Amino acid sequence: MKLYDRYIMLETLQVLAVGTFAILGIFYGTAEFKNVIDMMTASGLSLQTVMTIMALQLPTGMVYCLPSGVVMAVMLVLIRSSRDCEVMALQLLGVPLLRVLAPFLVMGFVSSSAAFVISEYAAPQCRDLARRLFIIAANKAQRPFPERSELRLEEKSDDGRVLSTSKIIELGKEQIVAVDQGKKVSTLVCFDLTDKNVIKLVYAGSAQWLNCAWTLHDGRIFELFDSSQPHQQTAGSGVQMQFASMQLPFVVQSDKTIGMNFKTTLDKTTGELWGNIKLLQKASVAVPPYLLLQYHRRFSYPLSCFFLVLAAAPMVLFRKRKGADFSLIYGGFLIVSFFLLQEITTALAVNGRLDGTLAAYLPLMVLTASGFLLTITLRRI
Repeated sequence: MKLYDRYIMLETLQVLAVGTFAILGIFYGTAEFKNVIDMMTASGLSLQTVMTIMALQLPTGMVYCLPSGVVMAVMLVLIRSSRDCEVMALQLLGVPLLRVLAPFLVMGFVSSSAAFVISEYAAPQCRDLARRLFIIAANKAQRPFPERSELRLEEKSDDGRVLSTSKIIELGKEQIVAVDQGKKVSTLVCFDLTDKNVIKLVYAGSAQWLNCAWTLHDGRIFELFDSSQPHQQTAGSGVQMQFASMQLPFVVQSDKTIGMNFKTTLDKTTGELWGNIKLLQKASVAVPPYLLLQYHRRFSYPLSCFFLVLAAAPMVLFRKRKGADFSLIYGGFLIVSFFLLQEITTALAVNGRLDGTLAAYLPLMVLTASGFLLTITLRRI
């Protein structure tokens, strides 16, 4: 049995590595490839910078793809073992099912440990580094977001919802000048919405992107007051000031966005997420379900690598004797169900229909319970 364990472990780890990178490659070859093109055209970044940013996303992708890679490895190795009658020979010798699955469970435990280490000590740090690199590169670009006529500084939640907009910049027609002088637009209008009672409007007849800032020429500044505030001036009144030249910082300022306040949950370690939760609880503020979901997924995703091996246990019993082998179908069903249940529970948690903690572990519990029930049923047949 020790020889069998070493033989299966070596084969399974090889297939695990190939399967994980295959799933990761499919993802990066479709959705992420589009993101690369969008980043290059929309942000004005160089190909080298974009590829570096994408490479820094790989640890996060590995954490998400490892559970499916485990299922694929167990499926392919068990299918090969069944066709070579290795599993049947062990069962005829009286080896229990759990002992047959022992090398796969060890592989699942190793994968779970690796996934947790990556998700805690590599993925958040790499994502945060990618975020900082993008902001710095965008500010140093010849002109950031050259294809856009409107730029917004928005505060977003982790699930992508816009919470507030503090600044809007409308750009006119672009006029390309010498490369060392940046790029110039015919008009620029900036709406500063930081103060809800006063809208500050800056208009410039022309503007030039230079030294990480817009240099405005021949413009005016207006302050428009909220008519619903009785202590303010007459509705629509404004304070007007003319200027010949003025510098306007970029809509995304590096010193502000690089800070901690702009980190998403994926950019934070488990300790930082737990600190956010405790801070909200101490202030008697309800913890957002999405924050709880992302915190507990730091544990549920690594655990999935182990428990999905138990969910894949019925594949040992699909081919007791000659006949149809449904291992491939069941393995594909597990992979699709894992991703589908993750999306469903995320949507339910974001919309407040499901507790964040339960949403993190529910897919794992459902698939593991289904595997146990199917195993019991097949053993009785």
